[in-house]
Amino acid sequence: MNTLSSFRHILVIEDQKARRIIALEEATYSVGRESSNDIVIYEQVVSRRHATIVRVRLTPRLDSYSYRIIDGDLEGHRSTNGLLINGKLKESHNLKHGDVVIFGPQAKVSYYIISTALDIDLFNPLDPGQLQQEEDAIMETMIADENNKSTIINEESLQGRDRDDLIRLASFPELSPNPIIEIDFTGNLTYLNPAASIKFKTIGQEKLKHPILAGLLSEVHNIQGNLLLREVIIGTDIFEQYVHYLSEHQLIRSYLFDITARKQAEKNLEYRAFYDTLTDLPNRNYFDEKLEIALIEAKKNNNLMALLFLDLDSFKNINDTLGHKIGDQLLKNFAQRLSSCVRNDDFVSRWGGDEFTLLLPQINSPEDTINLAQRILDDLKKPFEISGHQLYIKTSIGIAIYPQDGEDAESLLKNADAALYRAKERGRNHYRFYRSTMTSKASLLLKLENLLYQALEEESFSLYYQPQLKLSNHKISGMEALLRWYHPELGHVSPVRLIPLAEQTDLIIPISIWVLKTACQQNKAWQEQGLSPIPVAVNLSPKQFQQPNLVNIVTQVLEETKLDPHLLELEITETAMMENIDFSQETLQKLRDLGVQISLDDFGTGYSSLGYLQKFPITTLKIDQSFIKTVQNNPKNTAIISAIIALGKSFDLRVIAEGVETLQQLEFLQRLNCQEIQGFWFSRPLESTDATTFLSQV
Repeated sequence: MNTLSSFRHILVIEDQKARRIIALEEATYSVGRESSNDIVIYEQVVSRRHATIVRVRLTPRLDSYSYRIIDGDLEGHRSTNGLLINGKLKESHNLKHGDVVIFGPQAKVSYYIISTALDIDLFNPLDPGQLQQEEDAIMETMIADENNKSTIINEESLQGRDRDDLIRLASFPELSPNPIIEIDFTGNLTYLNPAASIKFKTIGQEKLKHPILAGLLSEVHNIQGNLLLREVIIGTDIFEQYVHYLSEHQLIRSYLFDITARKQAEKNLEYRAFYDTLTDLPNRNYFDEKLEIALIEAKKNNNLMALLFLDLDSFKNINDTLGHKIGDQLLKNFAQRLSSCVRNDDFVSRWGGDEFTLLLPQINSPEDTINLAQRILDDLKKPFEISGHQLYIKTSIGIAIYPQDGEDAESLLKNADAALYRAKERGRNHYRFYRSTMTSKASLLLKLENLLYQALEEESFSLYYQPQLKLSNHKISGMEALLRWYHPELGHVSPVRLIPLAEQTDLIIPISIWVLKTACQQNKAWQEQGLSPIPVAVNLSPKQFQQPNLVNIVTQVLEETKLDPHLLELEITETAMMENIDFSQETLQKLRDLGVQISLDDFGTGYSSLGYLQKFPITTLKIDQSFIKTVQNNPKNTAIISAIIALGKSFDLRVIAEGVETLQQLEFLQRLNCQEIQGFWFSRPLESTDATTFLSQV
């Protein structure tokens, strides 16, 4: 067999001039913009001598060869833009069937190995076995090329070609990367292009039993018009098959396009649209659709339906302490356990975050939901085993029943959410049915958020100031600024309620900035009135402390108010400081570099580590009032207070006891040599005018 006469090597050139086909016959070709090249590329960015194509022997056999493209000429002069081959820049490359070489924005060359067999009149198929041999030989050459063992063939002459045959071989079907197949009306296979031969290796043996050809003959007389479009699945591949019935030629021609990637992308998009990627449960969109359908059925059949809202109690603590990776795994495990509790017709979805919804499309009575809710709560008594941690999780459940609690999706969802909120208020880890007097958490938060925005806009917040007393000389040693809010409808809103609400609505940041600026302005006003300079302490919420621009905000406020930095003390809690140790250390050091004092609030209730007293630039320790309240009846608290006072002296820190309300507490703290106190025994928090009067009199 003469392989040289069995294959032809074709270049399809597309540039600014035209699309043309060149059969490679010579041993060497120069390629470039200059007209003296063997192959001219009409594109301005192409170099004059851009590349060289040489014939190389793949193996010691003389009947096996291919072509190699080299950047520049054979004298070593490189091109300006290089060779972009199959998307990668290369200095040289052994060409393979289907390779694409980009010379410029409008200049492309494609390389094909084409069979010269003339067994079929219309087109010339490429025998897959021969192509495999050719490809194997090319691979051998590429390996040999690593060791510079490829051989350029200069002396070998090629046999003459039939030019008509060459044009026929280089026609579109032969060069198409997509399979093209023909059969006649009797079922005989009349044509396969090279791409079809490679893709469907068994089609010649299976013939009409092959999925690509199966059923085509039976549609000859049924087809409307002359075109059939269908999808064919072969293994994991999916093809779009365009079938042309050419009655005048008694032929059936198929054009096939691999749409596997597109189908997978469509499947992924559909999945993302309707399913939660973490838990694999249906998502909110899918739940909404199911709920609407269930409502239609419930109205038509006049049956009861239930909607349950669930969320995990204290799930945030898992994320904060163990990390989001374990939190995500917990959500996945919870979703699986929840799904195992419901009936086949019930519908579970992840609503978002740690919230889940259950749809019971048909129930006999509300008691059915009680049985399900209790089953869920009982199932959660077993711990979750995740990454070596035993996690005990509880859930709260809100229940709304159709039609008594709502006849549309929006009402049912809102009322189930209201019942969930009430379940949490009443102690968590149980279920509640909706009652008409309930207000949903979302509705309440929205109302309060609007009121907070209004209070911020109208500056209806106020600051109260609680004095701190130095016991050694009975002088005022400082003031703590405390936020207060009075609303005509809500009355005096307790700080215990106000601060968490501001945290939940994310208004804590602008409110905190207002507090900081107002406290600094007031302290500056006291200095200008001739009062003794004292520091004013401002509490930083955990969310405010984690803001990356905190130091810039403090700097700007000090500059605007012209307050000496050492007269500002910022209070943070141990918990907030330990959330991100590196960030906290850097931020606190920058604040100390400004001259600002740093107070550690609620000391003794958190980590209370000697290590971070050395690591962080703290200036003040505040003993939490919970120790002070029981100091006389609790020896352990007495020991803790004594230890904190000793620590403060050792590290040269101010130590302030909070919540001192009785003379007995004061005398006890004096016996322990506590330096400073703060509390109702000495003074309640005062409005700014009263605080000014108080400072001028002491």
